[in-house]
Amino acid sequence: MTSPQNPWPPQGPNPQQFQPQPGYPQQAQFGYPQQAQFGHPQQPPRGAKPPAPGTLKLASILGLVVPPLSAMLSVLTLVVLLVEFGKYVWSSWSFMLFEGGFTLAAVMCAALWIVFSLQLRRGRGWARIALVVLAALWLLYDLYSIITFTYSLTDYGLPMISAVAIIGMFQMFLAFVTPVLFTLLVFLKPSTDYIKLVAGR
Repeated sequence: MTSPQNPWPPQGPNPQQFQPQPGYPQQAQFGYPQQAQFGHPQQPPRGAKPPAPGTLKLASILGLVVPPLSAMLSVLTLVVLLVEFGKYVWSSWSFMLFEGGFTLAAVMCAALWIVFSLQLRRGRGWARIALVVLAALWLLYDLYSIITFTYSLTDYGLPMISAVAIIGMFQMFLAFVTPVLFTLLVFLKPSTDYIKLVAGR
């Protein structure tokens, strides 16, 4: 005797029915497509450091570019003074000491700006404090320079158009705009949130 055949087909799913067809993306469990194949961004791995915001990047660029540029202009001013007014400048030792000391201080401050700006880009809070102090000192010196320059106009009239005068006025403009803009950028909310986030890690 032969066993009777089951006239009803099996009710379970056919494994071949769910095989991926050529040209179609492979589906994950429960039939939902994988997100990576449809362009959805992957979540960053836990513990990864987020990128710095644009405000902090711009502030660090200002710190890396403008102070070294101002220091180069100070060196150029000293060279022009020695070339154009050498016989008058060398006779005044106090003036030479002042100009030489100011130029050396400008170069040293520019080096500090570079070091601290690189740390600021990494979200270091102490670098922000140090740079804000440097910016405040730079701005105070610039205000002193503007006052003395204005006072000299009341006594001697318009200054002689020379390379030294042009470089000096350009430096005063840089030293007034850069500290104010830098301080605003580092204390905006994205910069502050990023520094707090890095400090909490």
